[in-house]
Amino acid sequence: MRREAVREMLLELEVARKRLIRPYFLEIGLTLGEGQPRVLRTLAQQGLMTQRELADACRQDAATMSRSLDRMEEAGLLCREKNPDSRRSYLVSLTPAGREKAELVIAGFRQVDDLLWKGFSEEEMETVLDSLQRMRENLEDAEVLLPADFPEKNP
Repeated sequence: MRREAVREMLLELEVARKRLIRPYFLEIGLTLGEGQPRVLRTLAQQGLMTQRELADACRQDAATMSRSLDRMEEAGLLCREKNPDSRRSYLVSLTPAGREKAELVIAGFRQVDDLLWKGFSEEEMETVLDSLQRMRENLEDAEVLLPADFPEKNP
């Protein structure tokens, strides 16, 4: 069925993208499983953010983000300071070393994007984006799926 082929292709694209860019990120000293490249890119693009805003923007839960930020702070890539507007949150920003690393991350993502979209017209890119956005909206509008929602088929 074509729907299954689309689902598998989306997975294959993500696996291929990660395989391609993983050596680059490792070479510049980043830990991939923690989402460090995404954190650096997001902070470079957005500037000062709370940990919660950063976690949401990077699609990570707060605990995972906190551990990632601990390691990145130890590596001198970012700093956290108390949020003057909230005693319970921190503001996160890049250090000069973090900003340099973020520029390398952005360049790496740009290279992969160039490879991914090679041979596509602007109209084709818009069509793909529109379709993927519709898929995302369908999933966001859906209820959580549970096994009880799918009665077993009779043999």
